[in-house]
Amino acid sequence: MAYQVTARKWRPRRFDQVVGQEHITTTLKNALSSGRIAQCYLFCGSRGVGKTTTARILAKALNCARRDGADPCDECPSCRSIAEGTSMDVLEIDGASNNKVEDVRELREVVRYAPTEGSHKVYIIDEVHMLSTSAFNALLKTLEEPPPHVVFVFATTEVQQVPETILSRCQRFNFRRIPAGQIARHLQAIAQAEGIAAEEEALFLLAGRADGSLRDAESLFDQVISFDQQQISSAGVHQVLGLVDRSAHFELIGALAAADAVRVLDLVAAVIDEGGEVEEFTLGLVEHLRHLLFVKVQGGAGALDVAEADRARYEQLAGLFGEEDLMRMMRAVLDLAGELPHSLQPRFRTELALVRLARMGRAVEVGQLLARLKALDLGPGEGGSPAPPRGPAPAMAARNEGAPPPARSASVLPAAPARSAGPSILPPRKSAAEPAQAPPAPQAPPAPPPAGGELSLARLEAEWEAVVQEVRRSHPPLGIFLQGAALAGLEGRSLRLSFAPEDSFASKQVEKNREVVEALCAQRWGQPLRLDCVVREGASPPARQETRQADPTLKSVLDAFDGELV
Repeated sequence: MAYQVTARKWRPRRFDQVVGQEHITTTLKNALSSGRIAQCYLFCGSRGVGKTTTARILAKALNCARRDGADPCDECPSCRSIAEGTSMDVLEIDGASNNKVEDVRELREVVRYAPTEGSHKVYIIDEVHMLSTSAFNALLKTLEEPPPHVVFVFATTEVQQVPETILSRCQRFNFRRIPAGQIARHLQAIAQAEGIAAEEEALFLLAGRADGSLRDAESLFDQVISFDQQQISSAGVHQVLGLVDRSAHFELIGALAAADAVRVLDLVAAVIDEGGEVEEFTLGLVEHLRHLLFVKVQGGAGALDVAEADRARYEQLAGLFGEEDLMRMMRAVLDLAGELPHSLQPRFRTELALVRLARMGRAVEVGQLLARLKALDLGPGEGGSPAPPRGPAPAMAARNEGAPPPARSASVLPAAPARSAGPSILPPRKSAAEPAQAPPAPQAPPAPPPAGGELSLARLEAEWEAVVQEVRRSHPPLGIFLQGAALAGLEGRSLRLSFAPEDSFASKQVEKNREVVEALCAQRWGQPLRLDCVVREGASPPARQETRQADPTLKSVLDAFDGELV
């Protein structure tokens, strides 16, 4: 016999030989057994998943005189003529080349004739979505009320282009993409029947390359056999199909986990030097990251559709990353894969993205961050007791204590000449021969009231103005903003400050710098307080406006910037 390609030689002849479409073959077998035959079937799905093959098996089953259950015998004259394409009762029509309305009118004329051999006339229209709108309209009446001996089977890869009027007259069956594991097992069975040794990893490479299409996988199978007729090896598959070695991706993932950017660049250079394509390398990395994310989410590689030797490696690498890290890496590589076809320098773009992934920090869960912050706030106290309140910064504390700034050396800057003969507000400059006098002792700040005891809102209101003045001495702008606040309530150790609607900016500034105020409150009352700033509804009272306008510091700011209160 003349040579036949694997896709034709091993084409299924019974329903149970169709790979990966059990939900469809079971339904059709039950319909044949019960006699519930529809007038029109629509088989839709991607290429190479068994649409036309299933339509031929259905046609043979309808006309088989010695049918065993639902499967055709494949030996009677009707079955043999259908398999050879010579049957007068089964007509296969290419919708792409017979898409005119005249072709459909001719079809309407011949459907009235009775079958010559079997009991049904079956019309298989492949790529039915290619029919014109007029052809579809001409077919509507025939589909709705065909002769009792006529069965239509439509096959299409673009079901969204089929009019709704046609879909409503058909029983629709969606063919699925075939999983890589089922394709690999089917290729293994073919290799054993052909007497060819095949590595499991090589078959999974062919199955992954086929992208769910069994016909594509069988065509790749033939191509690899032509390269080496004795054995199908992973090295041969990589060489024939131009694939990047999977070990390079495993090593790259390890380099990313170790943040080894030098190793990452070396691996990219090695792949390109061996003739690998940058886009192919990037797509392989996307697949590897998908497998790692699958293992991380599932907690193991048991359900991963890869070769058994690769599952342990995926489990080992998945333990080096968190889910958030893998998702960020997946998004980055997917964006890279989309940009490469339009990039002027694909290699440089790939190296840049991979180095960024290597330098990328690891994600930390919010709960862990909160636990760390809580541990820092609590300090080493026993039983989780809060640590003493933190005081202001050293420089701030020096100003609060009234400490003078450090004296400058007399030799740093020369004395500036007087700019006018008028009276000066500066003290007279002492000559270098005069002995330096000690600076006057700083005036001690007023002693705060004794700490301790329970805090009440009344006590806080009585002493709040003193706190505001202390803030103004250390942080004048913050003191101005704080002066517009009113004590709205005390809940536990949380003090709520209320601001008028026009003081919303002041509320934000106090909220941003509340640690300064909280530190002064802790020094004054000996207990930590937390400030919560809220903006109340309604306008502020006139008295508050007058108080703000009478503030001398605020008035000087308004005069300097030619501003006004709003």
